[in-house]
Amino acid sequence: MAPNSSSIGDAVRTAGALVGGGLALGGGAIGAAVGDGLAGSQTIAAIARQPEIEGKARQYFFLTVGLVEAMYFINLLFMVVFIYVFKKQ
Repeated sequence: MAPNSSSIGDAVRTAGALVGGGLALGGGAIGAAVGDGLAGSQTIAAIARQPEIEGKARQYFFLTVGLVEAMYFINLLFMVVFIYVFKKQ
């Protein structure tokens, strides 16, 4: 007995949505980790060069980390779109 072609198409669509969502989430996690690392290293370097700007450098660091992490949550939203919207078409 041959499998139903619509069930195979649904399985392929679901697998594609899961793979696309996983790639978006994984890429966002890697990007956020690199961005946080670069911001932290440059903050440490700035404070080492000029210790008197520690307060201002720390303020910019937290602002930058917040923006980088916001991009990760936007990628999380894309993952939800891939899985729950594209899967149902």
